[in-house]
Amino acid sequence: MEVDGATTSIMERTALVANTSNMPVAARESSIYTGITLAEYFRDMGLHVAMMADSTSRWAEALREISGRLGEMPADSGYPAYLSSRLASFYERAGKVRCLGNPEREGSVTIVGAVSPPGGDFADPVTSATLGIVQ
Repeated sequence: MEVDGATTSIMERTALVANTSNMPVAARESSIYTGITLAEYFRDMGLHVAMMADSTSRWAEALREISGRLGEMPADSGYPAYLSSRLASFYERAGKVRCLGNPEREGSVTIVGAVSPPGGDFADPVTSATLGIVQ
């Protein structure tokens, strides 16, 4: 890949935040925040960042598990009542900005969030909340 006249491999320009389903629930829940914070850091350096979140459904399941352990009142399908606001605050962090400071810089974050509804059910709370935000 050629960037600014120099050829670099795509992996030299990639940061990965990975978690697996056997990791502690707090790690699964926090990884999406770690990823978007890294994206914002590179955006503030004047770069254009593409962040892929796979899967926001599994992140929401981690939220549901934490909420259950805290004894919070469950909402639709056992997800916490604040699910849609958490999804919205995540997607609202995308966009183009002009950074303060010297030298003047402009960067952006594009979020591609994959939703994996169980059984392809688009009535799933995570799917419907996401569609309400991104459409």
